[in-house]
Amino acid sequence: MNSLTGNIVSDLKSHQSDVLLVENNDRFLYRADVALQLKSHGIDVVQGTAIQQRIQFELREFETILVLLSQDNSTYLEDIKRKSISTEFHIDKYLNGYHLPTIISLDLQVLDGLFCNKQLVALSKKDTLRVIIKIKNDLAAKPASSFDIAEFIASLNSQLEATNKNWAVISRIISNGILKTIGTVHFNELLIHANRANNLFQESLKLSYQQTKNSSAVKKPKIVSKILDYLSFNYSDDKIALIVIDGLAFWQYELLKDRLHLKTNEEVIYSWIPSITQLSRQAIFRGDSPLTEYRQGPVNEEKLWKNYWKAKGANDFEIKYCHENSVLSNLEAITKYALVFKDLDEKMHSSTDYNDLAKLTENWIERSKIILVINELQQAGFNVFLTSDHGNIQSKGWRSLNGREKLGTNKSGSRSERHIEYTDQWLSDEFMTNNPDLRDDVVMEDQAIYFKSDLSFSRRETLVSHGGAHLLEVLIPFVEIKHG
Repeated sequence: MNSLTGNIVSDLKSHQSDVLLVENNDRFLYRADVALQLKSHGIDVVQGTAIQQRIQFELREFETILVLLSQDNSTYLEDIKRKSISTEFHIDKYLNGYHLPTIISLDLQVLDGLFCNKQLVALSKKDTLRVIIKIKNDLAAKPASSFDIAEFIASLNSQLEATNKNWAVISRIISNGILKTIGTVHFNELLIHANRANNLFQESLKLSYQQTKNSSAVKKPKIVSKILDYLSFNYSDDKIALIVIDGLAFWQYELLKDRLHLKTNEEVIYSWIPSITQLSRQAIFRGDSPLTEYRQGPVNEEKLWKNYWKAKGANDFEIKYCHENSVLSNLEAITKYALVFKDLDEKMHSSTDYNDLAKLTENWIERSKIILVINELQQAGFNVFLTSDHGNIQSKGWRSLNGREKLGTNKSGSRSERHIEYTDQWLSDEFMTNNPDLRDDVVMEDQAIYFKSDLSFSRRETLVSHGGAHLLEVLIPFVEIKHG
C-alpha cells in the first residue's frame, strides 16, 4: 500500500496479535484523524486513563486489533501484558529525513505526499518547508481523482477473505464506494460487489445476530436496542441529546459529516431486523427489544423515551422529546433531549435510485438546518449523539402482490416494499408455497416475510426502500459529535 496510513496499518497487523501495547512518544497515534483512519481499517486506537483502557481491553471486539497507547509500556498490569505484544511507534520511521517538529501536525494528505517523496539525506527545517509547500501546491492543482474500481475490489476482497470479517470496515468501504460512484459508469458494478458482500453478511447474521442482540453496551452499542443503555452507563450525569434521522444509511451520513467540520467518534451498529421503523426505532426509544403489538408514532415514542429515563431516576421536567420541529429554547433544565427527523425517510421512499437520493439528501442537509441544530445543542451544554433507525437499499422489483396475496398483509403498518407481515401464519405459508422461487431471497420469521437480497415487492425497475436484512439497510451509523 503506497500510502502512509496503509503502511502503518500493515505494520500494526504484522504483529499477529489482537492487542498491541504501543509506546508512542511523538504522540502521532494520539491524533483523532489518525485514529479515525486506523479505525476504518479495523484498528481501534485507545488512549485515556488506566481504567478506561482496562475497560476497552476487557470488552475488545474479536475482529478488531486493539491498540492501547502509552508513553511507558511498563505501567500495564501483568494479565494485559500476557495477552498482548509490546512495541514502539515512531512516525519518523515512515517520514525519515524530514524535520519532525515541522511535519508532525500536518494534514494526512500532505503527509502522504511526504511519505511518497522519500529523502536520502536529512533535510533542515527550511528545506522541509520547501517540500511541504510544493506538495500543497500540487494537491491544490490536482483535479479530483476518478474512482479506481480495481482498488475498491481489492480492498473489499481483502476484508471478505478474512476469517473473522469486520463488518464495520466492510460497511465503510462500500459506503465510500457508493458515494464516489453514484451517477457514474462504475455504480452498477459496485452494487454487484456490494450484493456479493451481502451474501456473506447473511451467513454472518445466522451465526452472530442473536449474540449481537444480547451484547454489552458498556463500551459501545452494537445494535439500536442498546443505545440508551450505553448512554445511561457512560453519560448518566450529563446532558445528552440523541438525534435520530429516519432512514439514514451510512453513505448518507458521510455526506453530512463532510459538512459538519466537527470531531466525531463513529461506530457502525446494527438496526433491528427486519429493518422497519416500527421495530427498529421502537427499539431505540424503548432501550430494549421491540414489542410486536406496538404502534409507531411520535406520541408513543415520547412515552418510551420518558419512561426509560424516569426508570433511571430522571425527573419528568428534565426529559424532552421533539419530532421534526426542534425546540432549542428553555433547555436549561433539560438533561435528556431526543429529536427525530422523519422527512429524509420520506425523500428516500420517493427516490427511484441512489442518484435521486444523493441529491435529495444534500438538499435535506441544508433545509433541515441539522448542522445549526447540532451546534446550538452543543452550545447549550449537551453531549450530542446521532444515529438512524435503519439504512436503505436501491432494490429491483420482483413483482407486486396480487389481490389474494394482499389479504391480511397490513399487520405491521409498514410502508416497506421489502417486508410484509400477515395476520395469520397460514397466509404467509400459503404465499411461500405459491412462490417457491423466492426462498433463497427472503427470510420467514413468524408471519413476516422480508428480503435479504436486493429484491422488492414491486413492479418498478428500481426503487429505494428498506425493511429487509441487506447490509446496506442493517449497518448504520452511531456517532458522538465532540465539542470543538
